[in-house]
Amino acid sequence: MKRHYLWPLVVLCSAALASLALLGTSRLQGGTGEIELLSAGSGDYFFFRLELVGQDVGDYGECFGLGSSNEIKEDTTQMGGLIVRQKTPGVLEWHNITLKRNGPSDVRVASWRKALETGDLKAAIRNGAIVMYKAASSEPVARWEFRNGWVASLRLDGAVEELTIVHEGLERMGVPSPTTIPASRSRTS
Repeated sequence: MKRHYLWPLVVLCSAALASLALLGTSRLQGGTGEIELLSAGSGDYFFFRLELVGQDVGDYGECFGLGSSNEIKEDTTQMGGLIVRQKTPGVLEWHNITLKRNGPSDVRVASWRKALETGDLKAAIRNGAIVMYKAASSEPVARWEFRNGWVASLRLDGAVEELTIVHEGLERMGVPSPTTIPASRSRTS
């Protein structure tokens, strides 16, 4: 190998080693099997628990898609000599919920997916909830309940499991807080 090709190779390898040292090697080695916790930027770490028909079936380090959106319809009208584009809400869409964790989840999650694979729609469509917890606490921070959910995909890539749930509706539920004043005891001005 010519010498002028060797220096870029040395720099590239050094950069790769430095990034491994900074990021850690647990991702490359498949993790430790523990939940990878999500930070919300404030230094707090969270995890998400999946409940199916009131039973806890797995803890996940990442959760995406807890929400909905509407298509935006655009119409043009004429107002006082100007053509104005007006936007109105269109069709409502519930986002798919995606949960990720290190290692495989409870066998009940795999059974839930298997029900859809075998065509057992009655067993495949279930109500459930996603509950968010602070890592250092057993008290829930937030709760979302979904209805008529089914597993669109369940896959294990290396040591990371990814579960995608399609559903017909999602509702953010109130989670009691020790600092919340009950409505009957609040002061009126």
